[in-house]
Amino acid sequence: MIIDIVNKVGAYVKGENVLMGAASAEELNALAPEGFRPKDLLSGAKTVLVFAHPLPSAVFLNSKDNDNPFYQRSAYIHYLMMDKLVNDASLMIQEAGYSSLPIPSYSPLRFFEGEPRGIISLKHVAVRAGLGKMGRSTLLINPKYGNIMRLGALITEMEWSEYPVIDEKSPCPEGCRLCEKACPVGAINDDSVNKMSCMGKCIKHILLPPRFMLPMMQRAVAASKLLTKFMELTSLNFFETYAIGCVACLKACIYFPGNKGKKLKAESISLTVKN
Repeated sequence: MIIDIVNKVGAYVKGENVLMGAASAEELNALAPEGFRPKDLLSGAKTVLVFAHPLPSAVFLNSKDNDNPFYQRSAYIHYLMMDKLVNDASLMIQEAGYSSLPIPSYSPLRFFEGEPRGIISLKHVAVRAGLGKMGRSTLLINPKYGNIMRLGALITEMEWSEYPVIDEKSPCPEGCRLCEKACPVGAINDDSVNKMSCMGKCIKHILLPPRFMLPMMQRAVAASKLLTKFMELTSLNFFETYAIGCVACLKACIYFPGNKGKKLKAESISLTVKN
């Protein structure tokens, strides 16, 4: 019975040219903070399915990075595509008798310690599901499509037929700092990203405060449950789309499609070891 559902969902996703992986909800519960765990959203969660599809690489190559309508529209369309796909897949699993919750690929956002986050971390789910690894810039890196993936997910009470065993080795070559050097605001450091610095440069929106105000705003939101709820409601109503002001770290990475270092890339991104 379960294998029939797995095959049905897999066939549907493959027909949409989308990658799919499965991660153990129990494992993710242990990794995520309270409020962002699968069990916080669906009490009987057993599996998180994650779906991935690349954007066209040319949308990142617009010479005017501070006004890139091609990336913005492509990303928006992919968010909508993923939302429809996870909704359809959730209904298939539900029809088989297992409750399934589609997770939005982008909006609405949740705020944690004053910073915007997804309802769950789709990148971390994708890593645990074997669809890629997290690079130094915290972008997901897939062995076939590189660092230009967009993601969607669903949480289900159904135990999936198998989960991958993950190779924890970093995909980044030792000593590589291309993304750090490319970042114009120095937001990337020690395998982490200062989200406020990154947002201030990358996100262009009429309601987003000037860059110098973002750290103050983060502290204020982190200190107030009322402000946190206000920011979540604001992002839901007004931040469905936004302009992109920078993709420097993405294009500098050796995993950006078309960049050099393909031999090095192949040697450093052994993703999973199957049971």
